[in-house]
Amino acid sequence: MRTRQILLVAGREIRQRLRSKAFVGTTVLIAVVVFAGALFVLAGDELFGGGDDAPAVGAVATGPTLEVAVVGELPETARTALDARLGQPPDYRDVADEAAAREAVAEGADFAILDGGRRLLAPPAEGPFVPPVPPGVSEALGVATALDDAGADADEVGVALRAAPVQVDIVETGAGVDADTAAARFGVAYVGSFFLYLALIFFAQMVATGVIEEKGSRVVELMLPTVPPRQLLGGKLIGLGVVGTLQIIVILAPALLLVLLRDPGLLPPGVGAAVVSVIVFFVLGFALYAGVTGGLAALASRVEDLQAVVMPLWAIIIFAFFLAFPALNAPESTIAVVATYVPFSAPFVVPVRLALVELPLWEAALSGLIVAVTAVLLTLFAARLYEGSILRSGGRVGYRTAWRGARD
Repeated sequence: MRTRQILLVAGREIRQRLRSKAFVGTTVLIAVVVFAGALFVLAGDELFGGGDDAPAVGAVATGPTLEVAVVGELPETARTALDARLGQPPDYRDVADEAAAREAVAEGADFAILDGGRRLLAPPAEGPFVPPVPPGVSEALGVATALDDAGADADEVGVALRAAPVQVDIVETGAGVDADTAAARFGVAYVGSFFLYLALIFFAQMVATGVIEEKGSRVVELMLPTVPPRQLLGGKLIGLGVVGTLQIIVILAPALLLVLLRDPGLLPPGVGAAVVSVIVFFVLGFALYAGVTGGLAALASRVEDLQAVVMPLWAIIIFAFFLAFPALNAPESTIAVVATYVPFSAPFVVPVRLALVELPLWEAALSGLIVAVTAVLLTLFAARLYEGSILRSGGRVGYRTAWRGARD
């Protein structure tokens, strides 16, 4: 009987959400954005990839000829260094003094060279990630000056600056991965943890809003004669959990299928386990946080009181999410390992570690078991708060009042 009541409430929640045009529209929109992102990644080589015409290592890609103001004599070694670094000779313009050089820069010159290449004048940077002078220019002039002082001629400077980097061969040691795989894994881990955080916040907030709306509209008073409070909360959690899991699958599946069909090599080893872990730990994290959210939300009588009631839980979620960042930087660090077994942080940390390192299956399983047991205990606690406060109105209900108001 209880199972049937829970399933009836869960079915009601599922139908209610799937009939919501806003919910369906948002899900489709996010899925389209993720799918478009996958298309962009697949087309990246064609849109931006290099080829035989790519600039040599150590040279800036050729483009419009740079205008460079020069005060005094500029050694041939410095000119050769700039030519090697820029990929083409700049347009040198002699000016009388530093004041004239500043004026030239203000009027549009890319930069000015003073003291034989030992000083540069440059305009303000165009943005926070744009250097004031082309990359490597100041370093090239510094090398040229040092070589010139050591007696090297211009040809020797040019050869030195155009030298190709030495080849690096990776020795397989059984640990670590290549740079491309590491970058791809980091991207999967970062996106997965952030997506999981947003999904948990969104659906936990949906539980809280649903509880307070039903309490405020007195709908719950019509349902309680046939469905006990604990079954009502359980059905709500199961229904929204199913909806949330379906939403994650709908959002991620098209993009993953596209990549698998077009270029499976783009997916780094272990990404499948990471994606599965995101879904699994969403279910566990939802059970952990949403149940408590439902119990806390029942303590409020108005929407205005809701945020104050659930704020302590939101603080825990945010703190737990931030523990994923140390795991992103050092997945085998002490804080990452400890956070794996803390139930509140495990839903965010375990998918990150699965994406970045070869996490033993038993560690992930043990972490999931800890989260599941904690979720059951907290949901039982929240169900008692829910039962003791869902019919109380007129103000915020205290924890002790709600606990005592529930049936034993």
